[in-house]
Amino acid sequence: MTAGVRRSGGAALLAALAYVPLLAAAPGRMPADSKLYLYLDPGRFLADAATTFDPRQFAGWVPHQHIAYLWPAGPWFWLFDTLGVPDWVAHRLWVGTLFVAAGLGVRWCARLLGLAPSPALAAALVYQLSPYVLPYASRTSVMLLPWAGLGWIVGFTIRAARRADAPSRLARWGDPAALALVVLTVGAVNATALAMIVPAPVLWLVHTTWLGDVRWRAALGVAGRTAVLAGGVSAWWAVMLVIQGGHGADVLPYSESLADVSFTATSTEVWRSLGYWLFYVRDRFGPTTSAALPYLSSSLTLLISFAIPVLGLLALTWVRWRHRRFAALLVAAGLVLAVGVHPIDDRSPLLRLLTGDSDEGLALALRSSTRAVPVAVLGLALALGAGVQALPRGRARVPADRVAAALVGVLAVVNLPALWTGDLVDPVLSRDEHPPSAWQAAAAALDDPTSRVLQLPGLEFGAFRWGYTVDQPLPGLAASPLVTRDLLPLGSPAAMDLLFALDDRVQDGTLEPAAVAPLARLLGAGHVWLSNDAAYERFDVTAPSTVRRW
Repeated sequence: MTAGVRRSGGAALLAALAYVPLLAAAPGRMPADSKLYLYLDPGRFLADAATTFDPRQFAGWVPHQHIAYLWPAGPWFWLFDTLGVPDWVAHRLWVGTLFVAAGLGVRWCARLLGLAPSPALAAALVYQLSPYVLPYASRTSVMLLPWAGLGWIVGFTIRAARRADAPSRLARWGDPAALALVVLTVGAVNATALAMIVPAPVLWLVHTTWLGDVRWRAALGVAGRTAVLAGGVSAWWAVMLVIQGGHGADVLPYSESLADVSFTATSTEVWRSLGYWLFYVRDRFGPTTSAALPYLSSSLTLLISFAIPVLGLLALTWVRWRHRRFAALLVAAGLVLAVGVHPIDDRSPLLRLLTGDSDEGLALALRSSTRAVPVAVLGLALALGAGVQALPRGRARVPADRVAAALVGVLAVVNLPALWTGDLVDPVLSRDEHPPSAWQAAAAALDDPTSRVLQLPGLEFGAFRWGYTVDQPLPGLAASPLVTRDLLPLGSPAAMDLLFALDDRVQDGTLEPAAVAPLARLLGAGHVWLSNDAAYERFDVTAPSTVRRW
């Protein structure tokens, strides 16, 4: 009874630390998270994401990773939209659920490894409240899915290995099947993010055979069954990646520079669960991640962010725990992979073996190497849990392990100031829940799926006086196809060359107004949309007043 109450109390604590801060942060405000269309019209976005060719944007294009929103993000926001729940509430519950799933998965994994409820809860808190989440929570929360699923993936691998020689076929295949369902849920959003956490279950199989608990042949059987099932449930998005690679825009070379992205992935930053380049960027309008400031300027936050990995390393060094080797392997693998190709001109031997000296191919695919950070954080969290459990219980009214677990939990909370400052919803990226009424009225007037709209001037990101949307809002407000400039030339080469040639004239002030109508017709556009409320100075695009004069 007491253990059951303690377990339910631990789950309630993990949920409270996830949902309460998020729901209290900026009520009614929405960040520019993932895809804008998840909130404006999730039903239409789901329909668009299911196709290999989308005629509604970029004069027709092969979507890049939109298929990943078919599950689970798309159905989540469609359900809340159908129920009439405000977008901001649906968003906070979505991110909070990712946090809770991450914490519960690590707590379950720790219990399977023999940790008592209090030490397992301490491990879960360290993982759930890791600063790793900060550059993603308000910008690309779907990228947190592999992080949220890692504890469950390792847990099901542990159970599968222990049942590898079970006489029942159901017992042998049940846990790999459950693991495959987790991969189905967390794996589609980004192949690199999924690949970066694969070492964790593999290292468990290596560790358990090393201990002699499982025969090598049985471990290989677990790996084979898991690979078959996980590969089967991933075919739907893997095929789309192949199609996009063969017929869509070559996105990787056009997006982030490998040298720039890898510049911040230093070992010291990875140790404290950071290193993702968007965490550090700051321009004249402010930081890209507001919650980054304490980690770069506050002595107390700097001290605490290093205290957690130091305590984890001390636990790995001094605690006699049967699975210490597994935790150490997780830390080592996560650290090496997360540092990746930093420094770009002196890569680690492993990354040099994988990528050579190239800035293309696999090197580009692995450019966001810090997505391996969750593997290292899991190892440190388990080590801290083991350290808590190793403390002598004594005869005190409150056992020492529970006191230590509470202290570790407090340290994890203090290590994430965004919990109480409201920065889990980044003010730099926030906007009102709904676009302005003028936008909605204009979109309704253009709501014609047979007539394309040309938006001028082109905006590489959606940045307006009323908010920073990243995506262009019109495709989520109307059925009319939209053609406009984006950061990347995502449509066909011919259409993008024509569009960029036109918009370049707009941007450099040499537009011949008489050319607009015939070029719009060539692009299949029957209407021109003038973005008169664009925050043009943010990305140095043409002022709307100039376009109005033309």
